[in-house]
Amino acid sequence: MIRLSRGIVAGAVALGMVVAGASLASATSITGGGSSFQGTFQATCAAAYTTHSISYVSSASGTGRNQFTRGNFDFAGSDTGFSSSEYKGRPGGYNFVPITAGPVAFAFNVPGVKSLKLDYKVASKILRGEISKWNDAAIKKLNPSAKLPSNSIVVVYRTSNSGTTQTLAQFMRKMGEDAPGYWKDNGVFTTANGKGAPSGSLGFATNQQVTTAVKGTKYTFGYADLADLNAQGVKTLVALKNPAGEYVVPSAASAAKFVAKVTDVQDSGLVGLDWKKSIKGAYNLIAMTYLIGDNGATTDKAKAVEDYANYLLTSCGPKQAAKAGYVPLSGKILKVAKAQAAKISN
Repeated sequence: MIRLSRGIVAGAVALGMVVAGASLASATSITGGGSSFQGTFQATCAAAYTTHSISYVSSASGTGRNQFTRGNFDFAGSDTGFSSSEYKGRPGGYNFVPITAGPVAFAFNVPGVKSLKLDYKVASKILRGEISKWNDAAIKKLNPSAKLPSNSIVVVYRTSNSGTTQTLAQFMRKMGEDAPGYWKDNGVFTTANGKGAPSGSLGFATNQQVTTAVKGTKYTFGYADLADLNAQGVKTLVALKNPAGEYVVPSAASAAKFVAKVTDVQDSGLVGLDWKKSIKGAYNLIAMTYLIGDNGATTDKAKAVEDYANYLLTSCGPKQAAKAGYVPLSGKILKVAKAQAAKISN
């Protein structure tokens, strides 16, 4: 059976939060980790799951994929697929299981400013350091009644190989910011934005840490999953202009309107997101997040992972996802997800 060494556990704890589920004498103990985007979902569901014992290390998608391929995790959490060079061949292969979806939200902390409208172009320029003052003309044009100060914008970003960052970069490329030197399809922010870290910016490993920094530091602008922002009571969220021309605040409901129109569901379990699709009332900047498990394994751990994946899809997700700021899966995505989960063990 695969077990984490003390050194690996210590390193994982240093990277992020460890979520532990119920400990049962007759249960199989399984350890997963990676995506901090799904960290709140995992925390909620692992605590309520009673069949097996679950530990989830919330760190970053790249860490999860890496530790899964090395055999140190029994399952991984990731918001993106493997790159062509990243997967080295875990014995027996692997399966991607869509688990839930949710908004990638922009949050800000400007004294006296409670609401803010942005389009993707202005948000992109802030994240690339091309707009560096809160009272920049481009921000003022979209927010004529806001009392915007002359203070510098402190960008807060993810330092790890993050699925949240890679989703953001893919979104910017899809929306049109893919000119040479602009956004790259990468999970490392300083590579993805094509410009490096903006002057005075702050970098953190997990979404939870980004959220804490934005909440506690004036004049900040950052991005994180809505669930973590909700959990820490951050209400100053950007209303992002969607392709229908509406400024929409991220929520489970507005994200669900986008997810309901997703049609690109691949047999591999990966889901294609057409962020340019015009949907009234929808918040389009969402991420699909996955559980990565074995393929046809016969171990007790693989069977436990399969059972846990089904619990996330059919029990915890429908009951708890929306409460935390996620979107429970349904329709074709859920059908494919169940089929993928069934392939984990034999």
